[in-house]
Amino acid sequence: MSSQQPSRDGTCQLTGKSGRFVRSHLIPRALTKPPPNGAAFAQIGYGRRPTRRRDSWYDLGLVVRAGEDILSDYDNWAIAELRRLKLVWHSWGPMQTLATLDHTNFADSPWGIRKVQFSDPLRMRMFLLSLLWRAAATSIDEFAEIDIATSAMRRLRNSVRDGIPPPPDFFPATLTQISTLGLMHNLGPIAQIKRVQPLSRGTASQEPIFRFYFDGLVVHFHRAPTMLTMDGIDPMLVGKSNGTVISTVTFENSWELMNHLNCIADSEHAYPGGIARAEGGD
Repeated sequence: MSSQQPSRDGTCQLTGKSGRFVRSHLIPRALTKPPPNGAAFAQIGYGRRPTRRRDSWYDLGLVVRAGEDILSDYDNWAIAELRRLKLVWHSWGPMQTLATLDHTNFADSPWGIRKVQFSDPLRMRMFLLSLLWRAAATSIDEFAEIDIATSAMRRLRNSVRDGIPPPPDFFPATLTQISTLGLMHNLGPIAQIKRVQPLSRGTASQEPIFRFYFDGLVVHFHRAPTMLTMDGIDPMLVGKSNGTVISTVTFENSWELMNHLNCIADSEHAYPGGIARAEGGD
């Protein structure tokens, strides 16, 4: 993460109010914890030398207290809800593999599906949109791929600030849960192209998304509203009152693991031994 200056006075990017900026996590700290026993993360990628980190990404120039209170309200509710539904790894207890009654594995496949009922589906959608707003509003380098047009940012900010859900075609979100316990790590949000295959016969489409990851849960924000016409996508949109269908995949067969291993290989090639030193191994 970029170096941060001490808190200073300024204008809150969320509320427009003036005051002292406060430390604001861009993804809730409860969902981006470092490894147990006080060990440090090695931050790798971005073509840089591995560095040691003991905290997740935060911004000291994003919001004042009034704005942080809004974001914290989203976070506190959503963290409890994600834990209740066993959607994040740290809520699993002794489980190594997702074992909920609503989870079905596809035969001879790493993929599966579950349908969860959020206690307040629109509030969960608002929490996810608040993450998107934070990522797009911050100037921290690790979030640079989350680039949203000015008009859409204004609309997103107003929605998050006022707690009013936007229409379903405004950055609709779908979820994928990693169904086996894997490496504890963080990954900054990225822009991707996602291949979407209709349930019925038809040609797969290439859909632009913003991809967020935290604690075994993947969020896809779909940037093109045309994806709403895809067969079978509607039940997967977060915000539905009759439940949300979530795809699952084992960590061993996930894009998450593949990307993590590629990042490690690239970092070790450029900076031999740098990861071990950043983790305190040397």
